[in-house]
This record gives sequence, structure tokens and C-alpha cells, in this order.
Amino acid sequence: MILVVYGTTGELIKLAPVLVRLRKTGAGYLSATTGQQVEQIPELLDSLGLPEPDVWLGRGSRGRDLRRNSEVPGWAAGTAAAFVRHRSHLRQMLAAGPGRPLVMVHGDTMTTVFGAAMGRMMRVPVAHLEAGLRSFSIWNPFPEEIDRRLTSALASINYSPGAWAAANLRRGIVVDTGSNTIRDSLALCSDQVDPSLPLPDRPFGLVSLHRFELLNNRKLLLQTLEVVVEEGRKVPLVFVDHPVTVAALQGFGFESMLEAPGVHRIPRLPFLGFVPVMRRSAFLFTDSGGNQEECFYLDIPCLVHRRRTERRQGLGENVVLSGFDFDVVRDFLREPGRFRRQQALPDESPSDFIVSDLVARGFAAPAARGTIVAT
Repeated sequence: MILVVYGTTGELIKLAPVLVRLRKTGAGYLSATTGQQVEQIPELLDSLGLPEPDVWLGRGSRGRDLRRNSEVPGWAAGTAAAFVRHRSHLRQMLAAGPGRPLVMVHGDTMTTVFGAAMGRMMRVPVAHLEAGLRSFSIWNPFPEEIDRRLTSALASINYSPGAWAAANLRRGIVVDTGSNTIRDSLALCSDQVDPSLPLPDRPFGLVSLHRFELLNNRKLLLQTLEVVVEEGRKVPLVFVDHPVTVAALQGFGFESMLEAPGVHRIPRLPFLGFVPVMRRSAFLFTDSGGNQEECFYLDIPCLVHRRRTERRQGLGENVVLSGFDFDVVRDFLREPGRFRRQQALPDESPSDFIVSDLVARGFAAPAARGTIVAT
């Protein structure tokens, strides 16, 4: 029996195609969430046709998504206490289900490390999806690089999204899945854009910025917004109002800057709603590594506005890393259409590969007839 542990929509989005395939094989799995993004998780599960978590170990901060660093200690303490309460029950459920027990985690969040530690404390092997990504700087991005290294130290099986990531690992079983499961996640999305969104009727750029590395730096955020306003006079820009971004804009008194001509603001959208907008855009200006991967597979010109990135997809092709150098930013925005993907994508689905490997190792076994399996 497999226990899948996640806490954010980013993890869940990339786990989804694996979970969908596990259910199709008849293999059961349990799921536990730490609720880092407690407000968004239920809606995403419903849109993906996936069941509610079997165990809620946490529910954000007072029932809403974690938004500030000051909320993390209370959430972490409550989540750890919940695991202690549920530990025996989880072990019994893992042992009683079909197949060998396994804890599966994804990515580089606080929940990734927490889930891997849960597996070790229950003396159950840990599988880490998207293993081996590295920026080789513990401060950039922080704390994701530390989370990845800690999880690698705890994991028994590492599913790496390509040869470069696989080569960064020195312990445990390393399995190269060829590409990232986000490729399969994108296939779950339609092309239909919500007609109520105020999108321009001509080619536009999409701006999605929400990392604390940028939002907590007043000078850097101001410089970035000045470029957005400047570019909006030339090409329409659709600016995504992530709640954390809006909070930072209000805190620094910058929100009125985005009332400039050519800047169109839309609310943060769920994954299945955001991908159609991204597909329609001419380019993406983002600080998200996840968006970087999505743009690589969709072949959309992408400017990654951060100091470092742990991901190699698209670099030197359709992806440009700004390094917070605004000359690089302006050069990209001058003619983003010249950046396109050059390499061919692998034929095999990474999610199919992972599920086949889990079955071969005896972790994903179909439930016996008459057995009740929580999914």
C-alpha cells in the first residue's frame, strides 16, 4: 500500500497523473495532507476527479493557506502532533493494504521533508518524485534547495525527471523517468478559457510573480513593477493577483502602479483554469520554477525572474533566467517570440514509467477481490 503525502497544490498537480494511473491499475493508495494550502486543495482534488485526503494532518493557519513565515512554526507543530496521533493507525493501514508499504512525496516543500521523515519514522521506504533537482546554492532558492537535499537523504527510491537530475544523486535507488510528470498534468487540461476573464483581444504577455525572494525585497519588487508598467505600454500584460503578491503590493504601497494602461489584472486561477490562459499567451514573465517547466513542454517563451533556478528544462532554448539583471529582462521583452524550444520531447509518459516501476517493485498491487481499499 502506498501513502501519498502532500501539502500544496504544486505537489498535487504533479502527483495527479500518477495517482490517476494508480487508480486505473486497481492499486489502492492512501493520502495524507499537511494542508499548507488548505483552501485550494479541495477544489483542485474535485477538478481532477481525485478523492479527499484520508487524513488531514494540518489545515494551514486557522483554516486558511499559509501566507506568512510567522505562520509556519504553529502549522509545523500542529502537523507534527497530528502525525504522532495518527502514526499507529497509518502503519496499520499501510500494512493491511495490498502491496509493500511505501510513502511517496513530491518536490521540494516543507511537506516533502515532513512526509519523508514520516516514512522513516514508520520504518517504511520513501519514494521521492522529482528528485535530484539542484541549484547548488542553499540560499537560492531558499528553503527549497535545503528541502531537496534533506529529502534525498531520507528517500530510498528517487524518481528523477531526466539524466541531469539523476546524475546529481549519490544514494538510494535512482530511476530516470525521462521527463517531468507535469507533462502528463498538462494533458489533463482543456484549451477552454473562462470567458469571464478580462483578457485582451490581441497577443498578450502573462505575468505571474509570487515568490518571497522577490516579494520581500522592496527595491527589487519596485524595479520589477516599473518594467511591467513600461512593457504594458507596448504589449498588453495580464497580471495574476496571487494573494501573497497583493499583500506585498499593499504592504509597500505599490498597488496603484498596476492601474497603468495596458496592465490587466486577473485573480489567481486553479491549475486547470490557468493552463488555458497560459496557452493563449505570447510569453510568460514569472518567478515560478513550475511555470518554467510548463512553458518548456508547451513551448512558450518564458522569462524566469529569479537569481537561480534548480531546473534545466528550456534554458538556452525557450527559457531565459534573469538573475535579477534588468538588462536581461528588457532584452527578453524586446522580442520574446525568438525564444522557442529546440529539443524533441521523449515519447514515453513519465507517469506511466513511474507506475510501471512501482508495480514491478511490488508497491502498487491491485487489491484482492472483496478488499476495501481507501483511495
